[in-house]
Amino acid sequence: MKYIFGSLLSLFFLFSCASDDDICVSGEATPRMKIKFKQGTKDLQLTRLILEVDYGDGPKNVADIQRVDSIMVPLRVDELGYTDLYVRTSPTSTASKIRIAYTSESKYVSPACGIKKLYNEVNSSLETSSEVRSLEQAQNQITDELPTHLYLVF
Repeated sequence: MKYIFGSLLSLFFLFSCASDDDICVSGEATPRMKIKFKQGTKDLQLTRLILEVDYGDGPKNVADIQRVDSIMVPLRVDELGYTDLYVRTSPTSTASKIRIAYTSESKYVSPACGIKKLYNEVNSSLETSSEVRSLEQAQNQITDELPTHLYLVF
């Protein structure tokens, strides 16, 4: 009798734990903006990139990297509707200011991931031109991180 009870109890625990784990897998979080670089019509690999982003309390350095051809930038998740980027290629150069304007919507993903932001009507403008000469908007919405969303033309 103990053997049958123990077997049934083991089977109960085995089948009651057969659901998916409650974890947030990659790709279900708020997508970042993918930015690539060009010189004229050709893709460009920068020798150095210094990127600062203003998330609401002034520009903060988020990247200082060597030999880069693209970068993933998290945008603001509050309701302000824009994020300012400051781009330079050396510590002594003047930063180019880029404003990324958008409307955002919240989407429920799962209990583990919570809510993610999706960005629609994305529009970029070059507010201060220094090393960055112009912008090319490749996508007008950010729903995943795979496609390039913006090109910076040097």
